[in-house]
Amino acid sequence: MTGKTELNNIDRGQFCKWIGRSVDFKLVYKASRDGMSPAIFHQKCDNKGPTVVIGYNTDGCVFGGYTSVDWKPCTCGTAQTRWDEKAFLFSLKYMYEYHPKIFPVNNPELAITMCSTYSPVFGVAANPDMVILPHKIVNKDTNGNFVTGLTRENIQFGKVYDSEGVPIQQVTKDNYIFKEVEIYQVMDPVRLDKPWRNEKKDNKATLKKMVEDYCPVKDTGVKQSRILLVGSVGAGKSSYFNTINSIFKGHVACQANTGSSEHSLTTKYRCHQLRNNSTYLNFRLCDTRGMEDTQGIDPCDWTAILDGHVPDRYTFEPCSPITPDSPGYIKTPTVNDKIHCVAFVIDSSSVDVMNESILSKFNLVQKLANERGIPQVIVLTKVDQIELDVEEDLTRLLYSSRVAYVVDQVAQLIGLPRGHVLPVKNYEKETELNETVDRFALLSLQQILRFADDYMYELLDVLNTRDTYNRPTLDTRQPSRKLSSHSLLWLWVIVIILLVFITYYLLSYAYNLTDIFNSLFNIDNQRL
Repeated sequence: MTGKTELNNIDRGQFCKWIGRSVDFKLVYKASRDGMSPAIFHQKCDNKGPTVVIGYNTDGCVFGGYTSVDWKPCTCGTAQTRWDEKAFLFSLKYMYEYHPKIFPVNNPELAITMCSTYSPVFGVAANPDMVILPHKIVNKDTNGNFVTGLTRENIQFGKVYDSEGVPIQQVTKDNYIFKEVEIYQVMDPVRLDKPWRNEKKDNKATLKKMVEDYCPVKDTGVKQSRILLVGSVGAGKSSYFNTINSIFKGHVACQANTGSSEHSLTTKYRCHQLRNNSTYLNFRLCDTRGMEDTQGIDPCDWTAILDGHVPDRYTFEPCSPITPDSPGYIKTPTVNDKIHCVAFVIDSSSVDVMNESILSKFNLVQKLANERGIPQVIVLTKVDQIELDVEEDLTRLLYSSRVAYVVDQVAQLIGLPRGHVLPVKNYEKETELNETVDRFALLSLQQILRFADDYMYELLDVLNTRDTYNRPTLDTRQPSRKLSSHSLLWLWVIVIILLVFITYYLLSYAYNLTDIFNSLFNIDNQRL
């Protein structure tokens, strides 16, 4: 774990809410890197201003404390308490389950205890509410853990801080063997003077008109561009469609199922069409089942989706991939049925804790898309949850150093250029439309449609130049139409009538020809 911080975006957002403002975190102490002793603690953490101390024990419990004042050695040589009315203790996880809980200070004059021979103490030294680093040198054991020797008897949780009736066992599980201990300096966030990305000045009405007027590239046979939304459960795929749909409906809509669930609420493949009043727009947002560790879409299904074999409203079966015998399977898909751009929908607050299994599934879809020359983007959702300032005012999004950092982070993780990362905030708790929410959603959609056009231009080049590169075959055939039984009946009637007329004509012609021969024969007889 050396060199890698354990504090993730979700934790950062939670601390910002507890502290009550947007803050940045700078790692100043890490036990696995720096060692564990009071001297090292003071060397790394004294006079740093507000800090947060976090312990990660071997039972998956994450807990610690925050103080808004400096740690510093006491000059009198003995332990000394210090006032801090903003201090609090916390629990982030209990046995690997995320259950954030805060325990505010009740007696602020005893909030922390400082001494040159002590590690950080929350509460009174003799009976502290919480201690994570012991007042001695601790080395790693053979498993790489720090066995501190602390026990429940060393802790008097709830004396200075409000435990709210929660016993210390439900915070620490009585385990003070730590895999890691980190201390972060808490600082005011860096305010950017200039936006981290060139800001498009078009207002919502202009952007909306651009999307309304969008048409796929001519001469490709594509009537509606198809955008495939790919993401894990809860990332915001369906919410992204609902947000775009809301803009054109004129009110917050919820056509696609959304919500919090352990498993994906989207079970069918949906090629959503969007309307502007009664007119269909020239693109579709194709929603898929959310990726899960042990469930989700079969790799064969991803291939079928990209190639246009999967019909709208097809129900995915995790244990049974689609086959040519599946109901509705499109055996001869046209370019209209195929995917023209893939949008990976990723929750910005969970970028740094993305499961390896989910990431490998992203990589699979990316590989399949690259083989077909399909461009990809990242729709970065929930950007309001990674910085309090952005949550309070979304117009600060492009001036947020934290958002800029996460954009870089996810671009590197997925392996796409930063310009392919499109930050948005979906409608979630709102009941009315918001101008800024709509602008960022429309900006992302506009860029996605441009990438879809790039794919079609490539197809057009294949059609025009007949080059030998390994490109998808352009198939502009329209699906054949079967005649109804009523139409077939009328067709047979017409055919029969034509046959009658032809027969009559031939018989008449034959009869007249016989008369001519008879006349000629009679003339010849008379001459004889």
